[in-house]
Amino acid sequence: MRHMRHKRRKAGTTTAFLAAFTAAGLLSVAGGSAAAESPRKGNEVAGPAIVVDGISFDIKSDRFRLWGIDTPERGASCYRNGLRWKPAEDAAAALRRCVGGKTVTCRVWKVERKWFRNIHVSECWTDDGLDVGECLIRGGWATDYTCYSAGHYQDLETEAKNKGIGLWSCDNGPGTRRWGRNGHDTPCETPRYKPTGPGPK
Repeated sequence: MRHMRHKRRKAGTTTAFLAAFTAAGLLSVAGGSAAAESPRKGNEVAGPAIVVDGISFDIKSDRFRLWGIDTPERGASCYRNGLRWKPAEDAAAALRRCVGGKTVTCRVWKVERKWFRNIHVSECWTDDGLDVGECLIRGGWATDYTCYSAGHYQDLETEAKNKGIGLWSCDNGPGTRRWGRNGHDTPCETPRYKPTGPGPK
């Protein structure tokens, strides 16, 4: 009898191991399937946006970064009225105001890999048709990233600059980027993306 009980316990352990192994395999397949469904160039994704920083947010489980603009990085600072100011959190708050309570649609231009996840560089707009990048530029919380945008937001940026609002309240102007490592007037990519907004691409 003792021998039979030992065999039953052994069989039970083997069965449990096989069940766990099978479950792990199914999870792995499901994870692989989800990864395979990550948005690609030209895809559109819509939903509520959860803001990460002044230029990025998540829709569902995907991370999106706004095309054609730049915002201050965490830790970046400037002087405003002679006092040191770190505007990154204020820029993120501005992005929350732009997308809060709205459905955001993003059209993917390219996918970059950073810190073990995909970053979808995209043109995005809210359900009232407003370009999210434009919303930030108008408020002075972002600047035109010219080497990517070819000056797409330049006129709106000039309006914010003339008003001295947002980042333009820095004593020496925003500490954001306009050109890449290849220098002034050199495109950061060819061809450049041409935004079309809501509707057919």
